[in-house]
Amino acid sequence: MGITVIGITHPEQVGVLPGGTNVIVLADDGTHSDHFLDTDFGAHQLVVRAFGHGSAFFAVADKARELGASRVLFGGFRELATEEDPVLVFDSPGLIAFNAPFAERMSGWARPASAYRDGLKTWLTTHAVRAGLRVVAAGTQAPWNPLRTDEVPMRRKLTA
Repeated sequence: MGITVIGITHPEQVGVLPGGTNVIVLADDGTHSDHFLDTDFGAHQLVVRAFGHGSAFFAVADKARELGASRVLFGGFRELATEEDPVLVFDSPGLIAFNAPFAERMSGWARPASAYRDGLKTWLTTHAVRAGLRVVAAGTQAPWNPLRTDEVPMRRKLTA
């Protein structure tokens, strides 16, 4: 099956590992790296420097491409179809998965500053749709709806 890179931002996100060769990549600002490296998770373990969700995502994605990973599971994600066609899978909140063909296409897309912050999902979705790539919601093969309203943006006041 190849290498699966599992990108995490905290050691507690490591769960049951999929079969095959796994590389757990902690994208961290240095806060949890010692604890992570001192724990045996039963997989190869690497630490990459990152500050924030988008920065962590790109650090893991770049490392996965460098390692020749066949798939990437980010944020504690555990499932991904491994078809030959490029596919991006979202689950809420912040869980993202993609396969090697998607990673290859993604590597050529310009990365604006907004993609390193709150605009990561928008950046991924926009480029994937423009390129005609498949974007699906986790647990289904249904297309992901970027207009979903079940997520509340930060700093938005909730009223009853």
